[in-house]
Amino acid sequence: MDFSDFIFLDSDGADEVPVDTFGGLVAFDCYQCGHPVICSSAENERGHDEEHPSACKGCGTPYYLDVRYHNQKMYIHTPWRDPDDPNAF
Repeated sequence: MDFSDFIFLDSDGADEVPVDTFGGLVAFDCYQCGHPVICSSAENERGHDEEHPSACKGCGTPYYLDVRYHNQKMYIHTPWRDPDDPNAF
């Protein structure tokens, strides 16, 4: 799947995220530290869903994609974490 015409948004859908796509791969900068992150839209691959997140190699923040094919949008999520848990990630 080619996602070059999709709109990429953060978890809240409020801000557009600059990305680089190549086929089913999406590269973007980590929201926390700015390190590059790559997620795959292929099933069971890193970044495909919450059970298979792709972790930032800079700070360890996990990310996964939420593809909305019907309106050509993709949300880049980080799993919910407890802000009081220092070991969350």
